[in-house]
Amino acid sequence: MDLQVVCPESSEFDGQAAYVALPATTGEMGVLPRHASEICTLRPGYVRISEQRMGTTDRVIAVDEGYAEITADRVIILTERAQDMARVDRAEVNDRLSGLQNRLEACAPDDARRAYLLSEIAWCKLLLAYKG
Repeated sequence: MDLQVVCPESSEFDGQAAYVALPATTGEMGVLPRHASEICTLRPGYVRISEQRMGTTDRVIAVDEGYAEITADRVIILTERAQDMARVDRAEVNDRLSGLQNRLEACAPDDARRAYLLSEIAWCKLLLAYKG
């Protein structure tokens, strides 16, 4: 089946998949070809992609909240951001996380930037939590 992982500024994945596991808000959801049509919401987590056959994981992509549209021969994931875990530089993410936490500590409790900083911190922690 066709799989696309699309963000506002880029496409993180566009190719074929034999099986996809999605971090749906109702729990992890597996999708095989000829799946019933469905639209579901996604929570931050990892999309596991089996390109050749079920039972293997060829790629893992971290995604933020979003939506997945599933049809018999296609899965389209729309998310604010996505990152192929094979390309994550853990040292760079750790440095970014440290800087964000320092900026958050310097913010007043009513500072409007807190929501942005908390979102960025959560994203960094998601990238670092993957143990693949």
